[in-house]
Amino acid sequence: MKKIKSDESSAVEELALGDKLRALREERKLTLKDMGDLTGLSFTYLSEIERGTVCPSVETIRSLSQFFDIPVSMLVNSQKTSSLPTKLQYIRKLKNLSQKELAQRAGVSPGLVAQLELGKVNASLKTVNKLADALNISVCYLIMDQQEIDGVMAGISPTLRNMLQDPKIQATIGSICTLDEDQLKLVLNFINMVKNPIF
Repeated sequence: MKKIKSDESSAVEELALGDKLRALREERKLTLKDMGDLTGLSFTYLSEIERGTVCPSVETIRSLSQFFDIPVSMLVNSQKTSSLPTKLQYIRKLKNLSQKELAQRAGVSPGLVAQLELGKVNASLKTVNKLADALNISVCYLIMDQQEIDGVMAGISPTLRNMLQDPKIQATIGSICTLDEDQLKLVLNFINMVKNPIF
């Protein structure tokens, strides 16, 4: 068995960083050029980061986390285990889908879904996109690990934090992330109506 050298290990971490950046960028419907114009970074450099061919500086990572309004820890994570298997299985069961039904909707093999849920293989970003679309949830929900979510939740009140730990609430929020602008406005109007009832 071949030992992983430190430079190979860092390449693995950068690939995860690139996948996260791509998911965040695409979820906001930005092209690399758009993102480059908005961040002041060249689109070719951003492309290299997404493909994992360069290792960005700490300052670049900090700048990107500020651009996306997320903690740096959400982009750079030393944790090697993924929460994808647990989340994938949970959402699939919540939506009453078999592995075969999910595979058909996503255009992947049932064996791949089974292997992903067991954590035996890693999914490419393309596969995660297909699965998220098939489940009608956010790609970010599937790729964010619990440690990253904990970092975001640290600034939230304890009562709200406890509610957000509920997997059903997390699945609902994941579904909200996929709404189009009109649907999201409807949800926000409903929330406003509940918070400010007019009698």
